[in-house]
Amino acid sequence: MDRFLNLGFCESNVMDTNQGSTEKPDECPQVEEAKPEEKKPELKLPIDISKFKMKHFKMPEGGVLVWIKTKINEYKRVLAITKKPDNEEYKAIVKASGLGIIVIGMLGFIITMIVQVIQMFT
Repeated sequence: MDRFLNLGFCESNVMDTNQGSTEKPDECPQVEEAKPEEKKPELKLPIDISKFKMKHFKMPEGGVLVWIKTKINEYKRVLAITKKPDNEEYKAIVKASGLGIIVIGMLGFIITMIVQVIQMFT
C-alpha cells in the first residue's frame, strides 16, 4: 500500500503491543516502485453480440424529455381503457389465483418430503 502513496512512514515503525520491544529500526525498508500493468489481450466473444442490439429502439426528436413525455402518454392511454372488474370477474380472478398458490405450495411440500425420504435412506 505504501508504494502507491509514499508519505515517509515505515510500516515497521508501528509498535506491536504483543512484543516486549519498543525499538524502532534506523532505516526504512526500500519499497519497490509500482510496475505499470501489462495490457491484457482483448477477449473475443464466441457469439456476435451485434444481433442483440435494439435496432427498433430510437429516441424521438427532442431528446430524453420528449421520450419520457411520450411514455407517460402511453401509460395514460392504457389506464384510460382499463376498467374495474365487476364482482363476478373479481371472484373468478381470486379463485384462479388461490388455486394456483395452493397447487404450487403442494408441489413444493411434496418435493421437500421426497428429498427428506431420500436423505433418510442414504
